[in-house]
Amino acid sequence: MGQSKNPYLTHIHNVIPQLLAMFDMDVSSPTYGQGDRFRSAWKLIDFGNGTFQGAANGLARLLVNNQLPEYLCEESVLKRIDAMFYGAGMLRRANGSMEEAFPYESSFCVTSLVAYDLLTTIELLNIKLSSAKQKSYLTIVEPMIRFLHQVDETHAFISNHLATAAVALFKWSSLTGDNGAKRGALFLNRILQEQSNEGWFREYDGADPGYQTLCTYYLADLHRLHPEIGLLGPLRKSIQFLWYFAHPDGSFGGYYGSRNTRLYYPAGIELLGKDIPEAAALADFMRESIVQNACVTLGCMDPPNLIPMFNSYCWTTTILKNSLEDNLHQKTEGHTLPSLSHDSWQKYFKEAGLIVDKRKDSYTIISAHKGGVVYSYQGAHCKIDTGVVIKDTKGRLYSSQGYNQDNQVALDDDKISITAKFSCMKKQLPSPLQFILLRILNITVMRSSNMGNWIKKQLVRYLITGKNFAPLSNQRTINLDNTLEISDEFKGNISEFQKVSISTPFSAIHMASQGYWQRQDDEI
Repeated sequence: MGQSKNPYLTHIHNVIPQLLAMFDMDVSSPTYGQGDRFRSAWKLIDFGNGTFQGAANGLARLLVNNQLPEYLCEESVLKRIDAMFYGAGMLRRANGSMEEAFPYESSFCVTSLVAYDLLTTIELLNIKLSSAKQKSYLTIVEPMIRFLHQVDETHAFISNHLATAAVALFKWSSLTGDNGAKRGALFLNRILQEQSNEGWFREYDGADPGYQTLCTYYLADLHRLHPEIGLLGPLRKSIQFLWYFAHPDGSFGGYYGSRNTRLYYPAGIELLGKDIPEAAALADFMRESIVQNACVTLGCMDPPNLIPMFNSYCWTTTILKNSLEDNLHQKTEGHTLPSLSHDSWQKYFKEAGLIVDKRKDSYTIISAHKGGVVYSYQGAHCKIDTGVVIKDTKGRLYSSQGYNQDNQVALDDDKISITAKFSCMKKQLPSPLQFILLRILNITVMRSSNMGNWIKKQLVRYLITGKNFAPLSNQRTINLDNTLEISDEFKGNISEFQKVSISTPFSAIHMASQGYWQRQDDEI
């Protein structure tokens, strides 16, 4: 099997030594089976991130599909998976929750994620587990499911988190016969009600193609498990939105998304390729991009985000293995990626605030909601302009990049004008005193779910969604002819502000999952 046909296995095998090294396999250790080395080995934090326990999913999938590296035997992997379940049980709090960011966090996201991954592991291993072992594994997961029945995520609307919870609850019902599907349907319906007619799923304020590939991954698995639910239509709309944001140079997503991410989780898209031609075309294109490291790949992930990408790659490599062995060829005829089209056209996703302009020699994406963030590809050259930054007399930074659906937009064939208010950029780093205060809150009032969610909501508002506007706007005019001229004109009293010269892409918000490396970042 050529690398370009299935490039995922090479990336998986390259990262497995790093992944295995994360886990404490000392049976005498209080952190046996846990994957957070900052807790178990370095002892630099006072809690363990539960996300790592989900690696059991990817390892189980490689095992049952005979895709483990030659130096790993089945017995060893089953022992490690058993340790991961044990470690998850030790990390789990009394209320059934897991943590990611601080003690007693009761993280809806990570609890959903670990429950989904461990249940998928049980589903995959099936006959390789005795009935007693399956029962013991389900006993470890059951409190997490109980937690998902009792709590909700209220600090923000994050579709990929809700999708993880939904599919975890449906899987619990499938494996145990217990209730779960009704609660899963509640989360699923919420996602679908918020899905735009343009196809995108909401991530915080709007559309983020990077994280939408993760949401699509979970929903595609739910569609596989329960096709009678009727998710193919929403998933088709998702793919028909996503494929516009695969760029001519092989990169995907960027600063024009609500969360600034360039992530590409391939499993859902590869799985849907047999039913949705646009998914097959996108998967084909991104496969070659992964070979060339032209997009963010598995090897670029830092530990907190490694596991979901690892699991997605593991599922993708088995999808491709099985389709190639069965001689199943996905149909892409007549479905050329928008960025590779030879036609000239313009598409305005008005609800997402994204304008896509295709001309003979260029492919341009503009975010109206983010003040005219521009990605323009002309031949081998890519121009990225993420906006304007100004500074007030107190040294506070403001940018035109803040997400605002009220930005004024004027369109004609060759010229786009966007007027955006300058909003304060959140670039503050936490101080030791602030960490002390946070820990006091973590172990006291934030152990109340209501108070904890309220404080999370304030942090999200401060770091991501909140807007503190300057009495000044920027009018950006983008001329879409071959030279792609961008001009900015300030509207308002500029006397208390000065422009800051920034010639490289910048971010106006806190977002841990942005900025992962791809080869274009350092190409000459």
